[in-house]
Amino acid sequence: MAGGDFIKNKHIIILCLIAVVVLSLFIYYDYYSYNKSHFQIYLYQTNGAPNLNYTTKSKHFKINTTIEIGKNNNTKTNGLDSAEDIQKTQDSNEFTSLNYTIRVENISKEKLNNIEIVAFLDKGLEPYVVSGLVYFGTPIQQRIDLNVPNAKKKDNCIDVSRSTWLPNLSQIDADERQKILDSIKKPIKLIIKWDGGEEDLMLQNFDIKMY
Repeated sequence: MAGGDFIKNKHIIILCLIAVVVLSLFIYYDYYSYNKSHFQIYLYQTNGAPNLNYTTKSKHFKINTTIEIGKNNNTKTNGLDSAEDIQKTQDSNEFTSLNYTIRVENISKEKLNNIEIVAFLDKGLEPYVVSGLVYFGTPIQQRIDLNVPNAKKKDNCIDVSRSTWLPNLSQIDADERQKILDSIKKPIKLIIKWDGGEEDLMLQNFDIKMY
């Protein structure tokens, strides 16, 4: 009789341990999903662009890139720079604004659904931008569809932008200033994904404006 109770209790203990393990897995999955959905903003969140076969020619898009250095603006920084950083730059003359606008225009003959875009700047800018982040793009929570070219509606294009801050270029030595300008002129890696397709582009022709 005692042996039977022991086996019964052993089975109960094993079942309880299994239940604890299963519950722990569910809790971990919930925690992981919550963190991923709440803290991942872009398709990639790293200063290092993935190692892909980038090309300078696009089959689906027309790309125009504008870079503005030193323009006075009060634009937000797409959540990449903290409120403290923004206030700090606005309250002093120690910084120079740096604005990127990448216009992505669908020139194909089909509608492209669930567009996701991320751009990677040259890593040489990492020590100089206020946030230290040299990537930006479209939020993954935002659904973006690009229609076929249409003369009546401009729903076949989107502007992907970033505003950040550099040290005041007029207050740093010539060598540092040149390093920054050289990094700004280097190619931008642009990844565009949509349902059923992807393009990995190397942007090289910029319209750079200095104020």
